Amino acid sequence: MANADIKLKIPSAVFYIDPVRAFVGNLAKDLGFSRKRVADIQLVVDEICSNAVHHGSIDATGGVKLQIRINTRSLEILVRDTGSRYEGQNSWLTHERLSEIEANRSPSNESGHGIFIAKSLSDTYEIQANAAGGTDVRVVFELLVPTNIQPS
Repeated sequence: MANADIKLKIPSAVFYIDPVRAFVGNLAKDLGFSRKRVADIQLVVDEICSNAVHHGSIDATGGVKLQIRINTRSLEILVRDTGSRYEGQNSWLTHERLSEIEANRSPSNESGHGIFIAKSLSDTYEIQANAAGGTDVRVVFELLVPTNIQPS
């Protein structure tokens, strides 16, 4: 498969996450990721898109933007929201809030699990504020291609 750059914009509503999850899953499968890895990728996409919908994108008109880059060795997904649903905050997840979530994460807490899942299952995980006043989450999944090198 050739290199590609795919851009999607969905309304800021949970209803649209499932089709994105299915699209990314089919793409990952076609790229040669294992069945288990496809499930991991779909779970991460679901979590970061859910966070963008629930915590970012001030209204449905701003939407959630996804940029998917593929090449022969990796699948990169950037999810961008446009700002906090909470007045007075310019990003749904500031570095301070991320540190607080990390420090207080436990199986009994409701929040922070999506971040933990995305960090644990992706090969690269980055989060930062964007120019729109929202948050960008970037994850990369490396495609492990078997080599023909024989042990000596």
